[in-house]
Amino acid sequence: MSDFSAYLLENNVVQPGHLEQVSAGDSPAADPVYYRLLRKFPELEDPLWRALARFLHLSLVDLTQIDPDPFLARLVPARVAHRYAIAPLVRQGARLELAVADPRQFDKCDEFAMLLGETGEGPAPQFSIVPRLTRPSDVAELVKAIYGIGAETVQDMLDDREAAPAGDSILAREGPEVVDLTRVQDTSEDAAIVRFVNQLLLEAVKIGASDIHLEPFEDTLSVRYRVDGMLQSEPVPGRIKHLESAIISRVKIMANLDIAEKRLPQDGQIRLTVMTRPIDVRVSVLPTMFGQGIVLRLLDRQITFRQLEKLGIPDDYLRLYRQTLQLSHGVVLVTGPTGSGKTTTLYASLNELNDPRRKIITVEDPIEYQLAGITQIQVKPAIGLDFANILRNILRHDPDVIMIGEIRDTDTARLAISAAMTGHLVFSTLHTNDAPSAPVRLLEMQMEPYLISSALEAVIAQRLVRVLCPDCRTEITDGQQLPPEYAEQLRAGRVYDSRGCAACRQTGYQGRTAIFEMFSLNDTIRHLILHRANAGQIRQEARALGMRSLQESGFEKMHMGLTSLAEVCRVAREERVDMRTIMNG
Repeated sequence: MSDFSAYLLENNVVQPGHLEQVSAGDSPAADPVYYRLLRKFPELEDPLWRALARFLHLSLVDLTQIDPDPFLARLVPARVAHRYAIAPLVRQGARLELAVADPRQFDKCDEFAMLLGETGEGPAPQFSIVPRLTRPSDVAELVKAIYGIGAETVQDMLDDREAAPAGDSILAREGPEVVDLTRVQDTSEDAAIVRFVNQLLLEAVKIGASDIHLEPFEDTLSVRYRVDGMLQSEPVPGRIKHLESAIISRVKIMANLDIAEKRLPQDGQIRLTVMTRPIDVRVSVLPTMFGQGIVLRLLDRQITFRQLEKLGIPDDYLRLYRQTLQLSHGVVLVTGPTGSGKTTTLYASLNELNDPRRKIITVEDPIEYQLAGITQIQVKPAIGLDFANILRNILRHDPDVIMIGEIRDTDTARLAISAAMTGHLVFSTLHTNDAPSAPVRLLEMQMEPYLISSALEAVIAQRLVRVLCPDCRTEITDGQQLPPEYAEQLRAGRVYDSRGCAACRQTGYQGRTAIFEMFSLNDTIRHLILHRANAGQIRQEARALGMRSLQESGFEKMHMGLTSLAEVCRVAREERVDMRTIMNG
């Protein structure tokens, strides 16, 4: 056993079982124990490297306190940074501090000095290299921040382009039908352009992004990921604009699109495999002023659908909603803007109802996820297979429950209500700002009031708010940190905010939860609909039945420590406020 292994055991950093599982045998070329432990137990990285620093009498660098300087990328080439797991930290004259993940590299400072690149002002000067021990994950994040995603691969592509004979194309090989992203490191077989696009997709999957935006501008190709509903710009290599056509063509090849067509919008699909997880990617290409913009929507086909109680529905709403699910007929509407989680709520509802005694049919555009035991139909307007046409024929298949992806027009609304009136439980979505506006919207679609009041059973409105990062969440105790109009919230309960940290990628948030308002129709509300009451009158009666507004629901989540005041006001404002004041708190 090595001295460091004994040190780990003595200080309770690891247990004997950990070391038994990473035994290196007698091979003298085996990796040191700290790397073998890291590969097997990645959750031990922080205690391992803290122990390593103490054992070697070194200080461990906290990269959260360092602002990356992209200029330093000119000194240390991307290939060197990736190959040796090092990154430039600080330059002071001829003194250059390097973040180094592996202490074995400390003896290679002279070699690193010889590998430094051009400064742009002549040959690289002679530097005195000072190594600083840093966690491997922190070095990887710093390399990405300084050089951009796939910087080493971009350099390979540029080299390939310069070395390739005239007329040769690095896009000659088309991708397989199913792209396995776990092979992203197999550089010996994959062309550089393939590796780079795979790196973009793999990074998106790792951070839980729902969309990737590739946006061409005059001088650059922007890469942004949508995480928890918000777009985040990603660092990219400075010369990526030169490879824009190759990157876009590769994506189009993977999606089986026409790479020669650059004037018209195109839509396609890619099937990915990431560590045996199947993921579908919807691809949308749009011609813009400076080239073709691409948005890729990632859908995990092995997603585990949440149970209703996991959606964040308040207990009183959940009891009321489950009573509605037991009805044999009627219309249940889920309202809200695009991206508010309506489909997730509907799928959770269908999962609860799904059993061999019921036949459930869905009509969707598009089918986002496959539901076992449920008949799902994809709308295809180009051949006349729209919501209305499908609904006219769906009743012949003897369904008990019908889910309509969205009520978009009068025909669909009329057929949905007709199905409910003939003994079917119908779920659908509608675009309204709040729950009381849903009956009014149906009236505006020329539906007869008596049909709405007879068929409609319940309406839910919802929004998604980001959840505060547990690692950097802090409680606000000073009322002066809040806008005056929200000062009473500090008296009503605890209020939290977040600073941002490495765990949440400096956003202050991790994941999302939903806020709701819901009402079930009683005789008074049905009477109001019959007399074409406005949304305000319906809201007044719904509140008398216990409905709370979206903002009030958000405040409840805020006092539970789940989200912030700024986030609630962002998605559910009831009156205009200065959001800069809230965000700066």
